Amino acid sequence: MAKLSKDQSLIATNCAAISHIDTAIQDKVKKQQAKLTKPEGSLGRLEDLAVHIAGIKQKKDPTLIHNLVVVVAADHGVAQKGVSAYPTEVTKQMMENFINEGAAINVLGKSIGARLVLIDAGINNGNFEDAPVVSLSIGKGTDDFTRGPAMTRKNAEKAVASGITFFNNELQNNQIDIVACGEMGIGNTTSAAAITAAITGKKTQIVTGRGTGIDDFTYKKKLSAIERALKINIFDPEDAISLLSALGGYEIAVMAGIYIGAARNRVPIIIDGVISSVAALIAVILEPKISEYLISSHLSPEPAHQIILDHMNLIPLLDLDLRLGEATGAALGLSLCISACKLLNEMATFTEAQVAEKIT
Repeated sequence: MAKLSKDQSLIATNCAAISHIDTAIQDKVKKQQAKLTKPEGSLGRLEDLAVHIAGIKQKKDPTLIHNLVVVVAADHGVAQKGVSAYPTEVTKQMMENFINEGAAINVLGKSIGARLVLIDAGINNGNFEDAPVVSLSIGKGTDDFTRGPAMTRKNAEKAVASGITFFNNELQNNQIDIVACGEMGIGNTTSAAAITAAITGKKTQIVTGRGTGIDDFTYKKKLSAIERALKINIFDPEDAISLLSALGGYEIAVMAGIYIGAARNRVPIIIDGVISSVAALIAVILEPKISEYLISSHLSPEPAHQIILDHMNLIPLLDLDLRLGEATGAALGLSLCISACKLLNEMATFTEAQVAEKIT
């Protein structure tokens, strides 16, 4: 057997360290929910959400105070084919907007008191040395996957490993109660649709949406690019690294690594839209138990999103027609997670409130 590289070993070690969530704790939380001053089940999925988070964190009274939002940005070579309504330089420009706190995620993150971390996973012409940006850049964007693989297998492994290392380092330096992930990258819905088609076997037209709001002419170019990529690239749908190498983006690979690191450390993961959900599926292919740590924040209008969520048996918390990305839906989902835990921990019981219980 060939010796594993450093990155391969890091991925394998962290995946192997992931355990199932604690169902015994969940049973105790369900019993506590039944004692609170409300008809049983009347808070609906908020009750389920608190139970889920308790099982992940192995705590009967989970609190979400130290909350992390991560936005990972990278460029895609396929954007050169004119598959987006926006030019490729928008990736860099939006990163600068995040830095200057002018984007939607800055507003939403502040509204819930979350700490925002920005990651450059491979932005073309990106130079953020003097800015609060974590550099995990391996290359200045992926190659055009209509002409060959988006990245080498080695670089795909390196990108996943860098996401794991990033999260583990963050956890050493800061408390993290929950992590929400989003992305930025012109052309990345094209990559996400291609990966979705490769994994599910569904036709290109079924998994491909309008992304940034493209017209019919651009949509045809997007379909053509995906079909070409699926035809000329060699990949194994059950090999996550193979999929990333052939069709992926560096931000997708890094987010998959962050999910691995979070699950390994029993930190709940809130996924955003279609791109971060594809990254979650990549992580689940690498280690199926990661699916137990995932919370889907919302449903995007992108058709691939519902398909990917169904594939992972995830039900989104919200359906607001959000399609911005950059962790905006994840931030809203995080606010619900905070509320769910507060309700569990701060509501009075029937005994404490001296309220009569249900007649039996």
